[in-house]
Amino acid sequence: MKTHKYKITYKKIALALSLCALFLWCILGTGASLAWFADTSPEVNNIFHFADFDLDVSYRTANSAWNPVDSNTEIFDNEALYEPGYVQVVYLKIENKGDRAFDFHTAVSVKGFTTSTNVFGQKFCLHEHLKFGVAIADSESKMEELVSTRDKTNAIATMKLQNYATDVAALDSGETAYMALIVRMPEEVGNEANYRGDIIPKVELGIIVKADQQK
Repeated sequence: MKTHKYKITYKKIALALSLCALFLWCILGTGASLAWFADTSPEVNNIFHFADFDLDVSYRTANSAWNPVDSNTEIFDNEALYEPGYVQVVYLKIENKGDRAFDFHTAVSVKGFTTSTNVFGQKFCLHEHLKFGVAIADSESKMEELVSTRDKTNAIATMKLQNYATDVAALDSGETAYMALIVRMPEEVGNEANYRGDIIPKVELGIIVKADQQK
């Protein structure tokens, strides 16, 4: 009988150790998975919400070539020295490569900035004084015409950064849309954004492009 009891005891101990090992494996496995999915890269410039749509995003370079955009592409001039009246325009091309139509809209995001001090001794950030807008057309030439003068660009760029453009475009299968993204500092901005000291105010910009199923 004693031998039988010992066998039962050993079985209980072995079972308990197995359960503990399984529990520990689950904890480590879950922790590793959470760490894997929680990792983010500080180099991300652009954010895309495409669901399962098949589309390509490109931007126009200084020599008028179209290059693909990914999450790390720097589209804006992040070394730009903004002052009242300064305007920066970048051009995007959206191509529907799939067989489903979708609606898309765009925003300009602030991915980094340097706080500075103005002539009044107050802290300020450039992006708080910038305006954003989007002009959308079905051809490159029409897009250029929409932003061909300063008055036209100023009339388009009236929103705060990080807001989605109200001009939403629809793309059927095989269609292409062209966008001019405008970021400007209005001429009426005064000394509240005029820095003094050694710290030069800067802002790093990216884009957010979102595609939704047509309703």
